[in-house]
Amino acid sequence: MKYILNLILGFIISTTSVSVMADEAEKNLKEEINKVQTQLDALVDRGGRYAYVQLAQKNGLSPFAVAVDEAQTIIMLEVPKSEEKATLSDKILKLREMLFLGAKNAKFVAGALFVQAKVPYQGDQVDGVAIEMEHKMGLSVLRFTPYDVDRDAQKISFKKPVDKIKPVVFFKQKDNKNNKS
Repeated sequence: MKYILNLILGFIISTTSVSVMADEAEKNLKEEINKVQTQLDALVDRGGRYAYVQLAQKNGLSPFAVAVDEAQTIIMLEVPKSEEKATLSDKILKLREMLFLGAKNAKFVAGALFVQAKVPYQGDQVDGVAIEMEHKMGLSVLRFTPYDVDRDAQKISFKKPVDKIKPVVFFKQKDNKNNKS
């Protein structure tokens, strides 16, 4: 009888330990998800404000990027003045390269590339901002954010964005453990 009681007590203790460990793992996962969301929200907020200023001042948007590093510092990236006459495609490639190198060398944990584009909205292509967002945890999203400009009221209003999963670009080296580049 004592053996059976010890066995039952051992089972109860181990079941409780497994339950506590599962609860702890779930709590840690939720904290990590919240941290990733906070970092991406910070990128979109900072980049969105900068995009708004560009659209309001010059009725257009030069591509730029925003990153956050391990210390939670937000970094703005723009194509160097020496390359201002480069094509839009070349500027986008340069910004992607800057984010990639920052992820590799400068300890970026998240990055977002902002480009003015025609974006889908209610079945049409309208003026908007395309945002490539990535996080080192593997999240990679392309967000299309349409906007309207009311010249008379001097107001820009952004509409509800549409998100689509995209291939990893900035944190590509994180996908392949054998890739040392």
